[in-house]
Amino acid sequence: MSASKPLVSDYMTSNPLTLSPEDTLLKALETMRLKGVRRIPVTVAGTLVGLITEGDLKRAEPSMLTDSQEDFNRVMEETPLSRIMIQNPITVTSETELLEAAETLYNTKYGALPVVSGGHVVGILTDNDLVHALVDHLREVEPGEED
Repeated sequence: MSASKPLVSDYMTSNPLTLSPEDTLLKALETMRLKGVRRIPVTVAGTLVGLITEGDLKRAEPSMLTDSQEDFNRVMEETPLSRIMIQNPITVTSETELLEAAETLYNTKYGALPVVSGGHVVGILTDNDLVHALVDHLREVEPGEED
């Protein structure tokens, strides 16, 4: 961690998984389930073009109660991420102060911010990363007190 104020780089997930706008909803869903993530930057040649979230996928999925399995499969296998991804998401840099990034997440109610350098994705800062920062901070404030 930096000596003064913590930075995004202190807590971000570096080199996150990425998908392309042409990837399907099914590929995104499978990737999230296999890798245990809820948000994935969408890139073209490393340049950020969007963000896909678990919530976006759930809203786009056809209902298994009203649609047939065939309809569900067709939508999930044929719909590209570009149709539902968040375009031009709010971003931060690795040198952004963590407090500023946390305030952005809090005020926007987003769950993650892609971290970019020169337009290229270098990381992602998630709500879970901020919980990690909070735990570290609370341990510093209350030394000697363990769970």
